[in-house]
Amino acid sequence: MTMESLEMFEPVSGLEDLVQILETLFADDRVSVRLEMQVERGESVTELVLAQFNGRLDLCDIVMSELEEEVALEFLFQEMSGPEEAEEPSAVTMPIDPQDTEVDLHEQKVTLESGSFTLTLTRLPKDPA
Repeated sequence: MTMESLEMFEPVSGLEDLVQILETLFADDRVSVRLEMQVERGESVTELVLAQFNGRLDLCDIVMSELEEEVALEFLFQEMSGPEEAEEPSAVTMPIDPQDTEVDLHEQKVTLESGSFTLTLTRLPKDPA
């Protein structure tokens, strides 16, 4: 996928658009997944890594509250362990505020920031055939 083809996704007008973009960008590709949270204590800020692994994106969906508000993005990955895929998929849920979400969209990497959470998906090189 080239930067020109990424332009067809702009502007991202909501979480539904974002879900479609992520599923299109990373379909059948191996990705590195990293979910971080910033914790502020006084003047110091600590970055905590909540999840980090390699996998294939199987599903991305919006989590709704009982009041039908968008509260999180849920990702389902087929985790990779060496050359073999793990049997159990890995799920990552990122709390999200639809009014305060930044998306940094690049050809090989997507970074989502919402509140104190950051999710980075980085495309990994294809397996040699």
